[in-house]
Amino acid sequence: MKKLILFRHGKSRWEEPVNDRKRDLEPDGIERTKKSARELAALLDFMPEKWFSSSALRAKRTAEIAVACFSNPAKIEVIENLYTFSFFDLLKTIKTFSDDFNSAVLFGHNEAFTEFANRMGGQYIEHLPTSGVVWLEFETDKWHEIDKGKTQLILKPKQL
Repeated sequence: MKKLILFRHGKSRWEEPVNDRKRDLEPDGIERTKKSARELAALLDFMPEKWFSSSALRAKRTAEIAVACFSNPAKIEVIENLYTFSFFDLLKTIKTFSDDFNSAVLFGHNEAFTEFANRMGGQYIEHLPTSGVVWLEFETDKWHEIDKGKTQLILKPKQL
């Protein structure tokens, strides 16, 4: 079984005149990320084996904050192709994962994450908010074979 957690980046700063990839988190984004990560850590019955982040600063910072909320330190690997807003590009990237691991957390972006959760999971969500989390499970041992799975959990920080 493959377990995939989509963790949308925290609320980012828009007032700074920087390139989209260099936008950092705002203080509220940091707090909401901590809330979601703490709740996720408390609810998971496994420790994710891989932690992958988009190359965007806001996603990398979200990943760093989230990892710190788990008991075992984990290495965050940046995957350039996770800087996408496309469901199809996200799916293509996930299907290239090595079958050497069965669980992963991805830190990235909408609309890709919301659409992925809706197309690949079993529960519809209108919109995955910043610092929102979706945990999906797939009945396969091979990432390239993932198809319609089950939604195990949806976390929205404003509801925590």
